[in-house]
Amino acid sequence: MDIAKFDKIAFYHLRLGPGADLFQSLRDFLQKEGLSRAFVLSTIGSLRKAVINYPETTEMPPIVGSIVLEGLFEINGISGEVWRQDSTIHVHLHGSIAERGKTLYGGGMTESAIVLKLAELFIAGQK
Repeated sequence: MDIAKFDKIAFYHLRLGPGADLFQSLRDFLQKEGLSRAFVLSTIGSLRKAVINYPETTEMPPIVGSIVLEGLFEINGISGEVWRQDSTIHVHLHGSIAERGKTLYGGGMTESAIVLKLAELFIAGQK
């Protein structure tokens, strides 16, 4: 078990409009605010594109499959972490999205999550 204690946390509300790239927007946010690390605590809104990853095997590390989704999706929740490592800003997100109120997709998310109308994120950040 690893335990980390964070001091001096600031909270942010980030609103992304139509066409915004969720991953790039989080990198830009971390850079603009001069943060070393941020935790995406909650996300609501809608997406028009998402890539969802899921494990296909139980071996470690597992073989990972992915599905590219394009259409109209409601965000049920996305959370994760954004951090700096050397000169790179990393984004690690997991979430679930619903299509037409019937089909639910969930898992790890990768690049190319594009906002349909609006995405609102509640973020805790540390300098």
